[in-house]
Amino acid sequence: MALGISLYPEHASLERNAAYIEQAAGLGYTRVFSCLLSAKGDRASLVAEFSALTQLCHKHRMEVVLDVAPAVFSQVEARPDDLSFFFEAGADGIRLDEGFTGSQVAAMTANPYGLAVELNASTADGTLESALASGADKNRLLACHNFFPQSYTGLDLGFFCRESTKIQQAGVRLAAFVSSQVPDAFGPWPGSDGLPTLEMHRHRSVSFQARHLRALGLVDDILISNDFATQEELEALSDACSGRVTLAAELAPSITGQEREVLQFDHRVRGDLSTYLFRSTASRVAFAQEDFPAHDTCDLVAGDVVVINERGGRYKGELQIVRQPVPNDGTRNKVAHIPAREAPILDCLDSWTSFAFIEEV
Repeated sequence: MALGISLYPEHASLERNAAYIEQAAGLGYTRVFSCLLSAKGDRASLVAEFSALTQLCHKHRMEVVLDVAPAVFSQVEARPDDLSFFFEAGADGIRLDEGFTGSQVAAMTANPYGLAVELNASTADGTLESALASGADKNRLLACHNFFPQSYTGLDLGFFCRESTKIQQAGVRLAAFVSSQVPDAFGPWPGSDGLPTLEMHRHRSVSFQARHLRALGLVDDILISNDFATQEELEALSDACSGRVTLAAELAPSITGQEREVLQFDHRVRGDLSTYLFRSTASRVAFAQEDFPAHDTCDLVAGDVVVINERGGRYKGELQIVRQPVPNDGTRNKVAHIPAREAPILDCLDSWTSFAFIEEV
């Protein structure tokens, strides 16, 4: 999974952007989104402005995609069969925000500069299918969802999953945005309500947004949409996308050292799903010789995390996550709880999903 940042050169100095590029590149970020929709100037001035930015990005091995629309094409004297402006500006690709036909997209993918052409994944207008039917070079096609500056206008989760699945099934690489929660973070337009792809992410931490997108398994790349994310947010996105699905949990005060080790184990949901529990059984093999005295054997509610104690016989050391309330027969030690706000991520678990825990953030 590739990670990215966004840069808006008309709103920040080249020096500030340079520092941010270096900061993100140091954490393994490889993508940059920037926007020509809000940029002012003629072809020559915009080439100068954006080539200075793209050179900095390329110095740190980061690829740059510029957001465009038909009005931008007119502004910079570009055509579907002439993308020379974007090459001169140092772009690695262009994102088509709106207004291009499938045949125009196909023509763009034939450009002699090797530029990628990224479709707007949030429009549900059939452009991808039309472009492929028109002979578009699939190796140069990408897709990226929108971000939404105004509250309550972000994508519905069901819509996001439906459209993302179509793109995934077409074999096209897909990106989506998460939003920094820094109060004065900005995007290309005035506003301070954040810039998420999913509306349900608008006021959630970058950690949650990224972990949820990772758990859904529908996007290949995740970009932070607004400037400037903090070091902690950049690290949180990097951590969330580095491996397994991660669930934030509140540890029980009485959790033992041995049970902490079980929580830190490499977990995987058993294939034979239960209505009531997600089970991870490898830990009972790894910890078969350890002692797990009974404690906190209260009845259980959704989100509780338990470790089977010594009364459970051969199941001792198994970890389970409660999906629905269940009575406790005395074999289950409650060691942590996954709060309700983590439910969208918990809902993504399925047969054979690998997962891990982080302490509540």
